Amino acid sequence: MTTTGAAGGRRRRAPGMTEVARAAGVSQKTVSRVVNGEPHVSPEVRDRVLRAVRDLDYRPNTAARALLLGRYRRIGVVSLGTSLYGPSTLLIALERAMQRAGYSVALASTLEGQRVSAAVDALLEQGVDGIVLSEPIDDGTPLRLIADVPVVSLGEGVELAPGAGAVVGADGVAAARLATAHLLSLGHRTVWHIPGPQDWWAARDRLRGWREAL
Repeated sequence: MTTTGAAGGRRRRAPGMTEVARAAGVSQKTVSRVVNGEPHVSPEVRDRVLRAVRDLDYRPNTAARALLLGRYRRIGVVSLGTSLYGPSTLLIALERAMQRAGYSVALASTLEGQRVSAAVDALLEQGVDGIVLSEPIDDGTPLRLIADVPVVSLGEGVELAPGAGAVVGADGVAAARLATAHLLSLGHRTVWHIPGPQDWWAARDRLRGWREAL
């Protein structure tokens, strides 16, 4: 597989789906099904195709596949852009879970005063199959998201269109209240609380729960 360059030299052309299909003894449609993780392919045939993919060092054209299928195999994550332990470990966990599911990650950070809505718009322009808001913050404007992909918000403060996604997370108010009450029940005269940034909805919830228990 060679092509002629502008200077007349010959260079190796990257293998395509046709070469993979020929090496595996299957049709191009079967190769497409295996590469895209579709069902209705026997384990024996799938193994042959994957072996041919490895042997030929085949790299699917992700841009062309996205145009054809309308899927990018990529999830957008809006991050706080911080090195604090909680958000950074959450980002690592999200990336690992997406990789196991066969997705890559597109990251948009809310650095230098960028609004969450602007970060979401940037991800949509890149092309993603879904968006995760890793730690919603209050940036001074109501966050009402209208996107043509599913959105999961790991915290409150986000208004989604019906059926457009989900808001999930822990009850920070109850957790902080119970933790504070437990320490007081042990005989401590008071409990001090070191709050997080107050534009974080989760930090506000923990502060509220602590105050309610005192």
